[in-house]
Amino acid sequence: MPHSFPLAASPAAFLLSVLTLAFAACAEIPTGTAGRPETAPQPESNPATGRPFFGGAFLGDEVSTPERIGGAIRDFASLTGKQPALVKTFHDLTCDFSAAGWCGRVLRAVGETGSTNYVALDVRWAGGPRSRVLDPLNSGTADAEIARVARQIASVGTVVLVEPAWEMNGNWDYAWQGAVNGSNTDAPRKYRDAWRRIVDIFRREGASNVRWVFNPNVGNPVTRTATGSSHWNWYANYYPGDAYVDYVGAHGFNAPRLWGGPWQSPAEMLDGASGDHMLSDLAKRYPQKPIIIGEISSDESGDGAKGRWIRDAFRTLRAHPNVVGAVWFHMDKEADWRVNSSASALDAYREAMRDGGIRTAFRELRAPSSSLAMANR
Repeated sequence: MPHSFPLAASPAAFLLSVLTLAFAACAEIPTGTAGRPETAPQPESNPATGRPFFGGAFLGDEVSTPERIGGAIRDFASLTGKQPALVKTFHDLTCDFSAAGWCGRVLRAVGETGSTNYVALDVRWAGGPRSRVLDPLNSGTADAEIARVARQIASVGTVVLVEPAWEMNGNWDYAWQGAVNGSNTDAPRKYRDAWRRIVDIFRREGASNVRWVFNPNVGNPVTRTATGSSHWNWYANYYPGDAYVDYVGAHGFNAPRLWGGPWQSPAEMLDGASGDHMLSDLAKRYPQKPIIIGEISSDESGDGAKGRWIRDAFRTLRAHPNVVGAVWFHMDKEADWRVNSSASALDAYREAMRDGGIRTAFRELRAPSSSLAMANR
């Protein structure tokens, strides 16, 4: 969904595929002091999938600051009954991720709570273009900034999930989206090249603690209908390759009052025709890549509808054999996406968090033959 902020400042039931993929787990890092203790009985994983699930949250621009993010994580844990294993924040290439820098202090404050950082990386930089950024990125114009950010994030020490240039298949004027970088078959190629360039620089600079998350928007926002591979803006055309991606996923928001169309169940939104059957396609196309839903939420619609939607969302995601986490967009923005936008929504979210398989501390899961490195050990 659209998310904009000034540079160098604070940012801002369906049928499941029968899959044989099994994820073997490694040891979990200790939970931070912010979360409430989980109550017995607490199964270690979902019996249907044999692996845990990592809940996450974006807590809003206002509290995603060095001074406030730690308290916001603790407040969210008190509100919902469980600390988020993943905490998402938004940053750009100009920000200072060193220990003394604004963004670096945010990341370190998150880490001090025991949550794992999930960075949405805006690939613009001071002095660079505000639009059509892919050609300048590929020409090397931002290499120095990318290298600096890589070294600084490497100094964080703990694992950091990085989601560069998210929702690349959208059409809301993000500087890296195909729709503003040529709107043809060249645009996805340019995006792939830019992603690989960023990852190669991070690796060269020693940022081995970074894990790369590929998260398009559900469906094809350019056509607003199912197209599959027949259209240049199909999400998989942007995929930079298995060697450059650790986790795949999607962003999805249910909000007919905002964007028109019918009220969608979570299954319809993520895997129905309007979503271009994305969840099923991700699992089929990238079976060795665990899925993290990078942003998810719903608008209210009266009569407890959002509460029912939340319950359905967690049932859907927990039942899927490849989905290992989801980040709730907890902010009153275009709509009130928060888990506590109503009493019934909060009750439903708290109920979902009582699932003992939803963990409060992130750990990596290894898929067979995966390039994922074990971490947080």
